[in-house]
Amino acid sequence: MITPFGLHHVQLIRDLQNASCILDFKNAFLQPGNPLRASLRGYFLRSRSGVFTYVLKAPDHGKRLLGFAQARAQTPGSVWHIVCMAPTLDSSDDAATIWYRLLLHLCIAAGERRVQRLLARLSEGGAAEEVFRQASFSVYCRERVFQRSSAEGMGKGSSYVHRLGPSDLADAQRLYRKSTPRLVLLAEGASDRAGSALSREIPSSDTEWYQGFVDDESTMRAIAHTVLGQRGSWLRVTLHPTAHELAGEVLDHALAVLSNYPPRPVYCTVRDYQGGIQAPLEQRAFSLTQVHSLLVKHTTVRVSESPRQLVSSLEKRAEVAPTASRSELEARIH
Repeated sequence: MITPFGLHHVQLIRDLQNASCILDFKNAFLQPGNPLRASLRGYFLRSRSGVFTYVLKAPDHGKRLLGFAQARAQTPGSVWHIVCMAPTLDSSDDAATIWYRLLLHLCIAAGERRVQRLLARLSEGGAAEEVFRQASFSVYCRERVFQRSSAEGMGKGSSYVHRLGPSDLADAQRLYRKSTPRLVLLAEGASDRAGSALSREIPSSDTEWYQGFVDDESTMRAIAHTVLGQRGSWLRVTLHPTAHELAGEVLDHALAVLSNYPPRPVYCTVRDYQGGIQAPLEQRAFSLTQVHSLLVKHTTVRVSESPRQLVSSLEKRAEVAPTASRSELEARIH
């Protein structure tokens, strides 16, 4: 049976978390993760925490299958990111079966909460990707991770780059949509009200910010998104399709800002549709460290209205049809 995390699962999560697979690579680079702490936060704060943990404890031919899956909601919550799976696939012959069952349940639980998409980031071509594919996830993008030891002594400020605020949101949205393929927009939700992080808001804090490159005509041509963490800094550059020549200048400005903080590794992600960024990164001593597959599974279907119906009683309106969760209902009964 698969049920939502409860206090009686604390020991199980504690035992398994050291042999868990962390899929939230960005946050893993930046700060230590703790699945048990996240599970407890999700339990006490419920949906307000944005963390959902499901535990598998099931008999199987004389033995017990034990595992858990953890997802984090994107705010607002029409998208879940799968951030942790346990046990690791190389831990036992049953691990792939455990993952498969948990992934199917995550889709059911997400659909019950009217979550429309599940996203995951996996090492390209690994065993995990194959299990996700068997659970009907599909790859919508590839992403490369480049690393530099630190930003110390690097970069040069640009007078054309400024820190973005709420008044820049419309321009940021416009640039993001122009520079992102439709398949990615659909997968990550930028075409609906939830949107992407860039489309929903422009965070402004001591640890996360956006910087925009504005040309002489006040048109936003590039954006650098930076996040500071305990283990390193994370950087992503978004360029207008006709502004690839700005990559070096935007990177130099971002590195100049990061050089004002204590030295730490800098990670920069480049997606397969983002041309013009890899060469400037390599010129600045960044090296490729990982390649990820970004996967999506849609948990709902949209039923479209037929243009003409001969019998009015058979007419259907367009609606979102979420899947139902039996296991959660059983957990409430028991």
